Amino acid sequence: MFAAPMFQDRPRPAASLRHRAAPSRLRDETAAIEPVVRGLVARMLREGRDHPDVSDCCHEAFRRALEAEERVRDGAPLRPWVLGIARHVALDALRARGRARREAEAGGAPAAADALACVPDPAPGPEALLALAQDARRVRAALDGLGEEQRRVLWLFHVEGLGYREIAERLAIPLGTVCTWLMRGRQRLARALQERASEL
Repeated sequence: MFAAPMFQDRPRPAASLRHRAAPSRLRDETAAIEPVVRGLVARMLREGRDHPDVSDCCHEAFRRALEAEERVRDGAPLRPWVLGIARHVALDALRARGRARREAEAGGAPAAADALACVPDPAPGPEALLALAQDARRVRAALDGLGEEQRRVLWLFHVEGLGYREIAERLAIPLGTVCTWLMRGRQRLARALQERASEL
């Protein structure tokens, strides 16, 4: 855990403040999206979901999303967009941890000549890439163990951001079937991921 806050408060332009007072689709959907964002950040930071760094990253991701929400096309799903922001925030946090660790090992703050080394690199570091690759392999293996219907419903809901009714209409199946497949797919996916994680 960092001694200082991971993300400093930044001054918000007047346009952002005006925008926040306007109706916000993201604000309405935050309760549904927040657990997914928290899970992603916790996995990337390799911390518990209630860890302070995970909470800091989630708050920062939603702050950035709310300030930039006007850029999202009307009708476009919010969930994948917010997850992309959360992924970048978590990568920034991992880089900050790496810098703090290197500075501690070097015995203090970096010299002025090393100022360029402190500029954040927008590309993911090797640790983050390795963690993402391992998670992707686990998710892919777990998804391969699901039935085609469950896999399709999970994809439409979590990746494309469709609602239950939209999925039912697209697949021409009853709404109750969507709920059942989604619930069973999540349960099987969670069990598979837990089993694979325990093998490592």
